[in-house]
Amino acid sequence: MLAPYRSILSRPGAAAFAFSGLLARVPMAMFNISFILMVQIEYGSYEMAGRVAAIGILCWALQTVPTSRLADRIGQRAAMIPLATLHVIGAAVGVWAAVNGEPEWVLWVAVILASFQGPLGSLTRARWSHMLDSDDDIHTAFALEGALDEVLFISGPALATILATTVWPGAGILVSTGAMIIGLTILLSQGSTQPPPRKTAGSASLGLTIPPSIIAATVVSLGIGTMFGSIDISFVAFAEEAGHKGWSGLALGVVALGSFSGGLLYGTRHWRTPLWKRFIIGCAILAGGMLVLAFSVNMLMLAVVGFFAGIAIAPTLTNCDTIVQRVVNRDQITEGMGWLRIGQGVGVSVGAWVGGYLVDTIDAQAGLALSAGAAITMFGLALVTAPIIRRGTERPGPQADLPDAPPPSMHGADGWIDAPPVPPNS
Repeated sequence: MLAPYRSILSRPGAAAFAFSGLLARVPMAMFNISFILMVQIEYGSYEMAGRVAAIGILCWALQTVPTSRLADRIGQRAAMIPLATLHVIGAAVGVWAAVNGEPEWVLWVAVILASFQGPLGSLTRARWSHMLDSDDDIHTAFALEGALDEVLFISGPALATILATTVWPGAGILVSTGAMIIGLTILLSQGSTQPPPRKTAGSASLGLTIPPSIIAATVVSLGIGTMFGSIDISFVAFAEEAGHKGWSGLALGVVALGSFSGGLLYGTRHWRTPLWKRFIIGCAILAGGMLVLAFSVNMLMLAVVGFFAGIAIAPTLTNCDTIVQRVVNRDQITEGMGWLRIGQGVGVSVGAWVGGYLVDTIDAQAGLALSAGAAITMFGLALVTAPIIRRGTERPGPQADLPDAPPPSMHGADGWIDAPPVPPNS
């Protein structure tokens, strides 16, 4: 079952950048929940915690495409060193402000600075896309990345909760930042696997020049992000209402374990089902799981249902990344994925802000209901945008569903593309 993973990890430098990149993106799993816990503990308000987190996530979303484009154009090392420095400064200011009871606007400044962390989630995916040639291998690599992300989301929230509630409110942020510094230092030292800087500027990637299929996937990502944003704060509140606040991180880890399992299995198979169909099926399963999760009555049910609902998370995110890989040139892969991160980031900010309000004014169950509603909306958006995604990602001719068909991104001209190449004899 693991043979496809062994095959790609045996490439020179692959294992080194995959696992150093995993360490570098620890903030993706720990920073947000650590900041929510720190603010809630120090200021006693879920609404304030959600509001501050929402500001940071919104700014993170807005910086994603510019910093991704920067990494593509000047190289990962040159782009990430100053961006990582801003993140470290923001994290330090945030911890100082919270433990000293500074006004909320100081926390806003801190999370805005910390939001400029760069495209942490796309650095290794860009390296895989640069290194590998076939759709099969890239599918396996992206599934591996999704599964590794879930390793973080299994351990990160649990560790963040333990550190914030039993050690010190700001400890999770310090651990998260330290891990990023170590991981990036190792990753950026590996010049042999780094994609070369983009040779030409290509066409502009703003406004109407964005491929329709990426716009469609970004719209769906709004629903995914809203679901994620409300889950974090709702799980913490649900556990507190149940008298087990320290278990919230463990429950989130169980959801991530389900996602890890689903993602690992998903990547071992070379699928013949068209990508757009797999995308819809994944969204449908995820929406159904989140709907059942909203009716949880205790921590055990929350964890068990969360595990099964989580199985569809990593495959769905893998499908989103694969849509981008299919429709952009290789030297724009980081920027292309940046648009997905914008959708997810805006959604997470909405989910955290509204979820915090619902938890404070109603209860944790209302926050879970928001997650379910967001997941159902995500599925509806996937259905509506399916024809657009299908046109952008399907292969031409009778070979359309074969997994070894060459990716369009290998053949396009400079700039964005959104259609398979025309066969030379057509």
